[in-house]
Amino acid sequence: MKHITLLILFVFTINSIFAQENNFKDQAIEQFKNENYASAIELMEKALNENPNDADVYYYLGFFNHFNAYDSRPLKGYNSDYSDKILNYLDKALELNPNYGDAKYFYFVECFAVAFTEYQRNNIDKVKEQVEKAYQKGVIPEWAIELGKTILNSCDKDAILFTHGDYSLNICLFVQLHYGYRKDVSLIPLSLLDRPSFDLVINENKNSDILRGVDLGITKEQILDMHPYKWDTTTVNLTVPSTLINQYSMPPNYTMDWVIEPDLYSERTVARIKGADVKKQAYLSSTRAMLLNIVETNKWTRPIYFTNTFESYYLAGLDQYFQNCGLVSKLTPINTKDTPFEINVSALETLVFVTELPKLKTIIDNDQPRASGIIGLYQSAYFILANHYKEQNDLEKNTEVIEKYKQNLMIGFKPDKEKGLLDYLEKMTK
Repeated sequence: MKHITLLILFVFTINSIFAQENNFKDQAIEQFKNENYASAIELMEKALNENPNDADVYYYLGFFNHFNAYDSRPLKGYNSDYSDKILNYLDKALELNPNYGDAKYFYFVECFAVAFTEYQRNNIDKVKEQVEKAYQKGVIPEWAIELGKTILNSCDKDAILFTHGDYSLNICLFVQLHYGYRKDVSLIPLSLLDRPSFDLVINENKNSDILRGVDLGITKEQILDMHPYKWDTTTVNLTVPSTLINQYSMPPNYTMDWVIEPDLYSERTVARIKGADVKKQAYLSSTRAMLLNIVETNKWTRPIYFTNTFESYYLAGLDQYFQNCGLVSKLTPINTKDTPFEINVSALETLVFVTELPKLKTIIDNDQPRASGIIGLYQSAYFILANHYKEQNDLEKNTEVIEKYKQNLMIGFKPDKEKGLLDYLEKMTK
């Protein structure tokens, strides 16, 4: 009986140790969820020691280290060797699982993170090197390249295009640098506008024919001195040229009255002047301030667009002036809601009826789950145009939308979702 008891204890101990070893990965993921990044990496390294042939572990080490380097506080000791370590982890994940879509995604993102570091140093040749490294690795899928070209083609000549999200920015930047495609468009990632090093370069390169920047309308000293600005809800009156006043049938001397709310708050309470109400101090973030500067300085000389990937919060109230063009929205001087200018029917018709998407189906064999949802921009555009025809009671045109939808977007990638939208489109013809 004593021997049996000892055997049971031995088996229990071995199983407990085995369970702990195999649980390092789960523990690491939980630590990451709780934003304990150093602990997450340490635990994932233990998981790697126990199982050096687990593609998931290498992927998570690449992912976690990438996040720790770029999305947490400044990482002490960061240098190019750290980026090489990230890419090595992702390389190993892809060696073990060549179809690991999210490992490809982070390899792509890591290369472009380094590219933007080089861009902020104004090292354009090294930016190109990083872009080509990602391409040579095979992590930039054909469907994404096609999307990047289609997004850029949705903009008028010499446009300023604000982007949101890694993928929309990186894929448009790739087609500009690799193919020399639509270099007249200035790509401006809104999330980077709070970085003086980035703003200095886009301001300096506002007339560049390689990576075209924008005029910020402020001095180098002001850029270097960027900070949260004390701000309360304020209306900024933007003069509108007569050509746009006529185009949008507005009265003479019309101004675009942009109400800009603060987007940062503190617990500090203040009264700005004797007798004023005491209230919490509010601020305008550097990001929002630079967006205001660009729009104000541009004075409608260049058309301004935003990728349709933004959450409303980031847009500082500008979205009420948007005209939906399918994959992007164009900034207009008027509140477009419930007006004929709310959507650009011609642009949507070009996207739906003229634009071919022969590479879209490659997403089936080259899915990158963290990014692939971006193709929903196409589906949204088809739905918006169909809804327009429904309101116009043009059922014949809606039938044409359905046929194009079947031809271009029913590719078998997400069959249930594709069929669900088809059912919805068909209801619009009844």
